[in-house]
Amino acid sequence: MTGKEDDLKVTEHMEKGLRQNHGFGHESLNTSLEKKIQVEKRREKSHKESQQIEREISNDLHHNRE
Repeated sequence: MTGKEDDLKVTEHMEKGLRQNHGFGHESLNTSLEKKIQVEKRREKSHKESQQIEREISNDLHHNRE
């Protein structure tokens, strides 16, 4: 673990969000490389899905203007 992770102040909302979305808290996340990888894979998937939705909306708006 790096010093940056030790210095991170985890708010109640951050902890709640992590537990709701992934089923575990920051303490568990910071001690498990497997859990960190799992979270990052889910975040990447969510990001790609969001980008796809944005492209679809943009295309729809563009086509509706024509």
